[in-house]
Amino acid sequence: MKNTNREMTLQEELLLQNGNKKLVLYRDLRDSTVQLFDEVLWGTGDNQYQHKDSRRRLEILDNPNFVELRYEDKLAAMCLFINRRVVTGAMNHNYFAVRYLFSVPEYRDKNLTGKYALMTMKIMQERQAGPTLFVGVVEHRNKRSFKLVKSVGYEKFSIIKTVGFSRFFPKKSSNVKEVNTAVEQGKVRELLSEFYKDYSMVHFDSIFKEPYFVFEKDGEFLAGAQVQKAHWVVKNIGGKWTNLLLELIPYIPFLRNIFNPSKFRFLGLDGIFFREGCEKEALKLFSHLLKIHKHHSAMFWADERSPLYKNLVKSRGLGLLNRFTNEGDSFMMVNASHLSEAEKEILKSKPAYHSAFDFL
Repeated sequence: MKNTNREMTLQEELLLQNGNKKLVLYRDLRDSTVQLFDEVLWGTGDNQYQHKDSRRRLEILDNPNFVELRYEDKLAAMCLFINRRVVTGAMNHNYFAVRYLFSVPEYRDKNLTGKYALMTMKIMQERQAGPTLFVGVVEHRNKRSFKLVKSVGYEKFSIIKTVGFSRFFPKKSSNVKEVNTAVEQGKVRELLSEFYKDYSMVHFDSIFKEPYFVFEKDGEFLAGAQVQKAHWVVKNIGGKWTNLLLELIPYIPFLRNIFNPSKFRFLGLDGIFFREGCEKEALKLFSHLLKIHKHHSAMFWADERSPLYKNLVKSRGLGLLNRFTNEGDSFMMVNASHLSEAEKEILKSKPAYHSAFDFL
């Protein structure tokens, strides 16, 4: 088995070669990769879906690292990592996350993915010399992936909730406006920093990559959120009765506006904040965003311990979609490499920040 960093081409780097199998790293976005991401079936047997319109989502990733497993020079599996800096209080860490991991259907029976996913994670860990947070998100029913990442030093840090927001009849609000000026953007960044000051692994890399909106009253920004349009095709959501419901929903006019599994179009809400006691203003903002984008549904992701999640759920104003998404929990798995035990405990004790960009 050969492990090397020599350049294969100007764009590709050979990480490992074992007979007719290779691990190859590249960082440029390719048309073939976009097409592949549009076709992949994500999730486990209980929760399966396809992402559509992948190009824009892939174009704005933070420092992507595409690692392909090639079997006899044909793509068999892919692991996509993203790299950024994150902040927890006064601590600042390198953050390396497994964004996507999948195998090409014709190679799934060869048991290649698990073995080479482990090798890939180990190699990527070895390439990061300083203190680094290696992060993976595993759906709570996916026991195989849970065991896989645990075997290379990842441990469960928190539970991530998938939160749905929906309105049959979304409404505009005259208090909502798009943030356009540098001064307004600076104000939003200050409010986000204050809102997430007690969270771990905070970053605002995705903010202002897409339109950002605020609920403004008397010159004050009371709530804010960024939107990214998403399109999924949902195959399964777990359980006999819920999958039966999937078959019925397209024939029920009001329900299919909220959640049409064959054409689930929704807004990903990112960088959410609201001032204390302004949960209602946040919900009005969300409703406005649905209206102007001609959607009926939105989703965001949050640590189950976070005030963001607790306060919006407590408001009882999220709508019907949250009944569908409430079972979509995931585990945040972390390998805190070269960090002290004290640092790890601080990270574990705080709710983690999650960007919708990491889930769409």
